[in-house]
Amino acid sequence: MDSTVEVQTVDSSWSLPLPLKEYAMSRVTVYFYSDRWVPIKYCFLEKAILLYHKANLEGKEILLFPDNVDPNQFSNSFN
Repeated sequence: MDSTVEVQTVDSSWSLPLPLKEYAMSRVTVYFYSDRWVPIKYCFLEKAILLYHKANLEGKEILLFPDNVDPNQFSNSFN
């Protein structure tokens, strides 16, 4: 029996890399969705990523957007 293991990798453009260190202090807005996007907190990206992971562990979904982007403007265009 051959004991070698074949490892397959997928090259995908759908990866989301962590931000570069110089962007860690960029201000973002944390949103959750309830019939519309509701801002719940403004914070630095580094802290927002930690908050995202904590929420994910609790089964909650939050999204992060740049401080100058309002996701409600985009979702209204799809209705």
